[in-house]
Amino acid sequence: MGKLYIGLSGYSYKPWVGRFYPEGTKAGDLLGYYAGRYPAVEMDGTWYRMPSEAAVQAWLGGTPEGFRFCFKAHRQVTHMARLKEAAVEPIKFQLKRLAPMRARLGPILLQLPPNSKRHDDRLASFLDRVRAEIPEQEQWAVEFRNDTWHAPEVEAILRDRNVAWVAADTDEADAQRRQTAGYLYARLRRSEYTRERLADWAAYFRGSGVDAHVFCKHEDEGSPWEWADALVDLYGS
Repeated sequence: MGKLYIGLSGYSYKPWVGRFYPEGTKAGDLLGYYAGRYPAVEMDGTWYRMPSEAAVQAWLGGTPEGFRFCFKAHRQVTHMARLKEAAVEPIKFQLKRLAPMRARLGPILLQLPPNSKRHDDRLASFLDRVRAEIPEQEQWAVEFRNDTWHAPEVEAILRDRNVAWVAADTDEADAQRRQTAGYLYARLRRSEYTRERLADWAAYFRGSGVDAHVFCKHEDEGSPWEWADALVDLYGS
C-alpha cells in the first residue's frame, strides 16, 4: 500500500483561525501548525505569481523533512502559452526558484483552462521538453477541464511518460479515475462529502498500490479538514 499524502488546497486563510487553527495563531505560525497535522499541501498561489526567494526559505523553515509541497504551474504555462513552446521557459524559471526545496516537491500541477480543447501533439511535445530540460523534477500531474481530453489516446500519452491524470471530483462531474503513473493525484472539490463517498475514495487509493496526493477543497467558510481527517481514518482502516 502506498503512502497517503493528504492535505488541503492552501493553508493561509484568515477565516480558518479559531476553526482549524487555534484562536490567536499568527500568520507566521500557520504553516508550522498545518505541517504538524498533514504531510502535504497544494499551493494554488503560484498560479498567480512566481515564488520569491524569501517565500521559498519560509516554506522550507516552516516544514519538517518529508513534508511535500504540490505547486500549481504558473498561469503563463497553462493559460497564456497553453503548453506551447513558449510555456517551457516560465516553468523552468518557476522550478529554478523552487530548487532549494527540491527534496520536498511533490507533483507539479498543470491545470488546463476549461476552454482548452484536446491537442495531443502539443501535450506530448510539452511533456517531452520538460522531461528533457528539467529532469530533476520527476513528478507531474495534468488536470483536464474540457471533456475533449477524455480519450484513451490522451491516457496513453500520460502513461508513456509516467505523468498523473488528475482525478478532479466536483459538484458538476465525477472524477476521471485514470491511473497513468506510479503515483496518484486527486482534488476533492465537491461542496459536501458523505462518509460513504470518502470510503470509496479511500478504497481507491489503497487499491492503487501507489502513493496518492490528495487535496480537499479550500473554501474559506467550509471545513475541508473534516474530509481530510476522515480519509486518513478510512485509509488506515
